[in-house]
Amino acid sequence: MADDDDARNAFGVSRSRTLCSFLKSHVLRVSHFLGRFVLSEIPPVFDPDFDDSRWTLDWAATPIVSVPVGSLPDGYEVVERLMTRAQVFDRIYEASEPFPVRALLDPSGGIWMSDTPQERMMMYNNAMVSRGRILVGGLGLAMYPQYAASRAERFTIYEKSRAVAAAVTPVLDTALTDREIAIPCDVIVADVEGCLAAEPTTLYDTIFLDTWDTLDVMDLPHINRLRDLAIRHLAPGGRVLLWGYRWMLRLFEDACRQLLSVPPHERQAWLAGHDPTRTAPLLRVLAHFGGRAVDDMDAAMAWCRAHVAELP
Repeated sequence: MADDDDARNAFGVSRSRTLCSFLKSHVLRVSHFLGRFVLSEIPPVFDPDFDDSRWTLDWAATPIVSVPVGSLPDGYEVVERLMTRAQVFDRIYEASEPFPVRALLDPSGGIWMSDTPQERMMMYNNAMVSRGRILVGGLGLAMYPQYAASRAERFTIYEKSRAVAAAVTPVLDTALTDREIAIPCDVIVADVEGCLAAEPTTLYDTIFLDTWDTLDVMDLPHINRLRDLAIRHLAPGGRVLLWGYRWMLRLFEDACRQLLSVPPHERQAWLAGHDPTRTAPLLRVLAHFGGRAVDDMDAAMAWCRAHVAELP
């Protein structure tokens, strides 16, 4: 395909992306040593402040094996375009020479997954805080396990599409075995939610979930439920990573800031002027702040972030 020098997605559509932020979360461990209590910080099982949209170009220096271009069973297809620049979060990534970008299209022609610079950067950032026995929800184009391979002992990956698993697993097997130390990997054709809902039989050091198509605040209740189920499957010291979570929280925070900047007596009308299918998460914000003006917006945003992170 031809060069594409603009900042649009290489295929005209993409999994949605936007930035988000959240309260920093810490967990303290109390240990008793020589008659003294010592406080030491340990990573939380889930840190909503972890930002997988952090800008880095280290991903570009880490080679990965790509899924071959061509038709797959059940109507899936891998296509490729050449680009010299791409939108990455709120910045433009430019290369001195054209670089290939591949996308896995589903039977309807929609993007199931792509390996754009933005996708690679997010996968790389998640991989760099992963370790040990890793459970993955969503195989995609197998970028995450390749980036995390140097930190992994074993992968267990759930992929709901049999066609995707059949096409991508051989590529991943090659990448994980063509190393000084091969990394065992089991790819299971099933929805990861079923695994997470079951009683834990195996505990993992890292659980990385990426099974939603877009970064949409409306998906947070479902994602929060997956997170809470996943936490039960963690080994001591383990952590759950959720693709794009901090970005989604910032989207919600931006909406809350707009709502609370409106004079109290006009907020209900302001909310009514927006799509009612999109405003449900803001209803509790409206009720909580009632007719009060917001004097401390930072404190108000802290409450909003905590609220949306706990949406059932």
